[in-house]
Amino acid sequence: MSRWFASTILLALITCIAAPQHPLPQEVTEQERRLGEEAVREFEQKVKIVNDHPMLPLLRQIIARLVPVTERPKMSYAIKVVEDNEPNAFTFPGGFMYVTTGLLKLAESEHELAAVLAHEIAHNTRLHAVRMIEKESRLSIPVLLAMLAAVFIRGETSIQAAQIVSKVVQVFMLGYSRDMEREADEAAFAYLQRAGFNPVGLLTFFEKLSRLEKQSTPPQFLPGYWTTHPALDERISSVKKWLTVSGMPINRRPVTKALQVEVKEIEDNGRKLAVLLLSGEELCKFAPSEKQSAYERAQEAAKKLDDALEAGAQAFDFQAKVTSEGVTISVALRPLWVLTPADIAVNRFPPEQLASRIRQTISRSFLRERLGGRL
Repeated sequence: MSRWFASTILLALITCIAAPQHPLPQEVTEQERRLGEEAVREFEQKVKIVNDHPMLPLLRQIIARLVPVTERPKMSYAIKVVEDNEPNAFTFPGGFMYVTTGLLKLAESEHELAAVLAHEIAHNTRLHAVRMIEKESRLSIPVLLAMLAAVFIRGETSIQAAQIVSKVVQVFMLGYSRDMEREADEAAFAYLQRAGFNPVGLLTFFEKLSRLEKQSTPPQFLPGYWTTHPALDERISSVKKWLTVSGMPINRRPVTKALQVEVKEIEDNGRKLAVLLLSGEELCKFAPSEKQSAYERAQEAAKKLDDALEAGAQAFDFQAKVTSEGVTISVALRPLWVLTPADIAVNRFPPEQLASRIRQTISRSFLRERLGGRL
């Protein structure tokens, strides 16, 4: 996922390479913090930081939930937002994380944001940086260690050391291997489950990237986030497989906020009525009854409709039929609410036509959300 980050150089170069038999440090080491500070100093000269972005508190909350369930549960991360339309995320040694404004616009819920952050954290916990260095660098690890120590620990500067550091950065800018990306996806899926996030967010975010990729001409020249990754169709299939194995239904609505149910109070000739809306489109109106206001009745209907959608009801599960009571709206033959003769009157359509309009509105809402990639 990240082009720029030297995530876990720390472990790689200082702790794990030098003593691979030791367990991972659960907290940020002094060496990795200083290394990260150097990398961040250079990185922030090249980008525009949005210091007061309104999403920062939520991002911090998500990270605070994810980190304790990883292999490094005491790691601390500082996250910032970068002004960039391209959806991307970066993690540097020492727990310095960045997300772009483009990514924040693309993600529609905390579950999708958590999926991205979990993937980035997984690159750290799975030591992908050190494995990249070992594979790509022609320098021996002891020499690499010595030179980096000279630059970042003792503060010495030398042309040779600077060249080595530059080469290390170049390795990371090329992106992680496809196998590492697959591994980070699977680890992220596990982290999301443990932290109480919906792993469907990993699926829906990949699907968003896939749609963006297909909108580009030609797709293979898209920059950044997905150019060095496995094919998105492959990643999407993998997440679907993990969801199936985990016994989790693939219900995108809780993650993408699709098919939103709303109630609005209106006034008609001095009489207070209520409108039930699905995805912003009017479904039906309610009149007051002897015991309840129109708004209270609409709220009850909205709750039942929302629960049905949350449980995964599809457009074909809904029925709207004329009955002896009025117009009955059901899901899978289970009644949700009944529009009384008073309700039918304020909707200003004959019963059969009202029932037909409700069915059409539900079908149209599902189709619109599906075409928009939110279902």
